[in-house]
Amino acid sequence: MRLLLPLFLLLCISLSSCLSYKQVELIDVTNIQVERMDAKGIAVRVDAVVNNPNNYRIHAQDPDVDLYVNGKFVGKGVLDSALTLQKKSTQVYSVPMRAELQGGALLMVLLSGVFGGNEMKLAAKGTVVGRVGLLRKRFPFEFEERVQY
Repeated sequence: MRLLLPLFLLLCISLSSCLSYKQVELIDVTNIQVERMDAKGIAVRVDAVVNNPNNYRIHAQDPDVDLYVNGKFVGKGVLDSALTLQKKSTQVYSVPMRAELQGGALLMVLLSGVFGGNEMKLAAKGTVVGRVGLLRKRFPFEFEERVQY
């Protein structure tokens, strides 16, 4: 039994060195498509170029994202499907996201004139958790784009 503890510690140290983390980077947002916008909320699909320099896949989950339309907060963003970043790659990922309008957000959006035109400024700022096995790391991202709807 005494030999198991040092062996377990050695295994943990070995595995943690294999999983040395390099920062995941949002390089660019190439396309944003508004799929739905109504009194209940907004749904968008964001094509993002993401670099994962690590030697392992990272599962993105648990976003804490604030969505803004024309500079006005409209709600917290939620991922509509799982996202897995491939190891040692820079790829375009299509990320479906939605936000339920909160409080007076709809009134602010209406007053800002978003429904009067056909272009709006969509912005997101927040963090998302990257998970590899039992290890978790939160990484930040931010983007702002003008989109047609």
